[in-house]
Amino acid sequence: MNSSIARPSHRRPRARHLLAASLAATLLPLTAAPASAAEPETAAAEQVAADLCPWGYTTSSTVFFGRNGADSGVPNRDLGDGCTILDAIWAEAPFADHGSFVRTVSGLANQLRQDGVLTPEDSASIVQAAADSEIGQPQPAPGTRAVPDDRIGLVLYTVRATMPAAPEATLAALAACGYRNAEPSGSVNNFYGKRADALAPLVADAGLSVPSIGISLGDLQNNLDGVIANARTFGAKYVRISGSGSWTLDDYSEVAATLNQVGAELKQAGITVAYHNHGFEFTTQDGGVRGYDVLVRETDPNLVAMELDLYWASSVGADPVELIKQYPGRFSLFHVKDMAVNGSFADVGEGTIDFARIFAYSEMGGVDYYLTENDSPRPDGVSSACDSYANLRALRY
Repeated sequence: MNSSIARPSHRRPRARHLLAASLAATLLPLTAAPASAAEPETAAAEQVAADLCPWGYTTSSTVFFGRNGADSGVPNRDLGDGCTILDAIWAEAPFADHGSFVRTVSGLANQLRQDGVLTPEDSASIVQAAADSEIGQPQPAPGTRAVPDDRIGLVLYTVRATMPAAPEATLAALAACGYRNAEPSGSVNNFYGKRADALAPLVADAGLSVPSIGISLGDLQNNLDGVIANARTFGAKYVRISGSGSWTLDDYSEVAATLNQVGAELKQAGITVAYHNHGFEFTTQDGGVRGYDVLVRETDPNLVAMELDLYWASSVGADPVELIKQYPGRFSLFHVKDMAVNGSFADVGEGTIDFARIFAYSEMGGVDYYLTENDSPRPDGVSSACDSYANLRALRY
């Protein structure tokens, strides 16, 4: 366990060495044997110890299949061995087409209805949500759609060299080339050397909105009031954090619990917490499990969003389209960052990433904002940012 991550007191013990490939087999039987009246506590303890889905969807969400009304409203019930309804469904992924997905869901829902886990109404709601979803449906890129201009923004990390000394000129230049949104990053009351209440008016004066701010995990753990205050100062709907390459799967699970906890408090303030990836989250660890899967599966989709960095995912072979297919509706924010032929950073539209193919799945992914970024801008941050904006505006998918 990384000492920098607070341990939530409510986290239950979990089995540790399940091979991902054996998940489907562990889902049977789908209901646990009933506990005797004389030993309810013992039976419950054994049930927890026998958790066969250590890295799976939790009961904190409903059974959902992305956006567009594909939420059944039915609780994602534990099936008795630590596996939930969504675990059982996604154990069968990938799906060849929409029909095979709906048949899988229908078969499971019918079995759970016969077992008394679901009411007939619950079963029908889950099947209808699956039918209404886009899961398994190809998303073509006809080349006629454009990214909405009011949804394009810049991650201000791109212009970090000039933001501390010349924020007004930098922000004005970004607005002049077309940007309407910006994502500042730092920590509570320290954004490029300025407090939130000092930087926010400068951003607004330039005509830019701030849909998201980047803060630290420590801020979430130790200064949530400050996070909320800073987000409100900027008018941000999202606050996002990044992780650490040293985290174990236990750490990812602890962070997921933390995100759920603070996410509930942030939601009351009209704010959603988001996680921004690098490449290390996609490294497989025990049993072939990736840290990224732990974060997505163990966080409540109603409380926690993902900010998918397209460059970092692609750099380690994680296909953004496949991630969206696997986790529909979870990707509220894109970091639109391109990759040069040699693997380094490129301005958007001047590298090797097929953004048209990815953006065709934006609706399935639930994307609200497309935030361009270049970690190593050339010749300077503003020029790079403006090139990326122009190329993104010209893109058709």
